[in-house]
Amino acid sequence: RDSVANWRQIGLGVMGIADMLIKMELPYDSDEAIQLCDEIGFKMADMAIFKSAYLADKYGSYPKYDSENVNKTQFYRTNTESDTVDVVADYGLRNSQLLTIAPTGTLSTMLGISGGIEPIYANSYTRKTESLHGKDVYYKVYTPIVDQYMKEHNLTDESELPDWFVTSSTIDPMKRIAMQATWQRHIDASISSTVNLPNEATVEDIEKLYMEAWKQGLKGLTIYRDGCKRSGILST
Repeated sequence: RDSVANWRQIGLGVMGIADMLIKMELPYDSDEAIQLCDEIGFKMADMAIFKSAYLADKYGSYPKYDSENVNKTQFYRTNTESDTVDVVADYGLRNSQLLTIAPTGTLSTMLGISGGIEPIYANSYTRKTESLHGKDVYYKVYTPIVDQYMKEHNLTDESELPDWFVTSSTIDPMKRIAMQATWQRHIDASISSTVNLPNEATVEDIEKLYMEAWKQGLKGLTIYRDGCKRSGILST
């Protein structure tokens, strides 16, 4: 209770990014998509900081607020317009932590959109649930945006989809790291994102991904290798 009161951490975030890129006809792993997400991430962070300062004016800063420490953080320096800097200087911040990309798997499935910043897993897949029935139950699921596009354009086979319909299995894993790193620059907490690798992925392949993630400043990374002993939440 004391920690919550002293720091007032919240976790604003996003989901549906992959669907947005598909609707804009941008492949998830393209330079244009990464640039767009960089711009969105900056705007989101800047506005979150601005609004936290606005709330600090109304209700006061969080008790542990230290302007000197905040001002020297890289997150704050790289994610604020001059107007936001002025407001924070005047009022402080209501929240010590503002943004995260949560694992929105169940919620996004309920809403029929892509989760967090994840690419679409597959055009169709099998989903496992344990909690609803007390045991593993599997469902055949068609990705809603794929289903919608195929119906609208009278497509009869997934192979007819345009090239901006990329999936977790077709994207270069290093591009997944690049996309997450882009978002991480604008997120002051952590990001939930799973890199899906084929069964033939080696220990060295995984080492390269983790090292690249570390070099790019990621706070965390999940890798799932197809065919491992523990079955994944999503599978084809």
